[in-house]
Amino acid sequence: MTHKKTAPIAPTYVLTQNKTKQVILAALFAALAYVSIQSLHVSIFAPIGAPFFHVGNAVVALAALYLGIGYGTFAGAIGLAMFDVMNGYAVEMPIVFIGNVLVALAIQLVYRQFYPRFSDKLWIITLAVSSGVGVKLLTDFINGLIRALVTGVSFQPAIAISFTSLLATAVNGIGTIILVVLLYAPVKRILVKLIK
Repeated sequence: MTHKKTAPIAPTYVLTQNKTKQVILAALFAALAYVSIQSLHVSIFAPIGAPFFHVGNAVVALAALYLGIGYGTFAGAIGLAMFDVMNGYAVEMPIVFIGNVLVALAIQLVYRQFYPRFSDKLWIITLAVSSGVGVKLLTDFINGLIRALVTGVSFQPAIAISFTSLLATAVNGIGTIILVVLLYAPVKRILVKLIK
């Protein structure tokens, strides 16, 4: 009688199963998200809000890819939320936090569809991060629409204003995809060495 090999019930989507190491890596990614946006951002004009290009979204995406839905999702989102609170954007923080959680969830859910067979392929990384960028565009559009409506703009102009404000999100999204594709493999090698 032969026994068939069965797939694991819960495949590993994270670099380590060690909870202590996961917490340490989550704290590292939260700090990286905060420092990256604090030290490197460039303002972009938009009709609503004060957007800027930054690399914090790339850190959110990398955290989601390396640490999974739990730790990865909240590591990046907490790092960006810390920036908001410490830099006068506290009112925006809940919306940004929820948006980043949704982005990280989208990235991880797409990534999981190809795990483990294709998980390190750049086209999968690109597809997963692109799904996160799509979610970010949608959440920023809804956020901009609500903000415009709250300030008294009627519905049709509010849609137009919110749509034109997406340029900053699109620029950040393209930058995020490029950075994650370039950084995914080398950063993963470094992290694997660190967690041994």
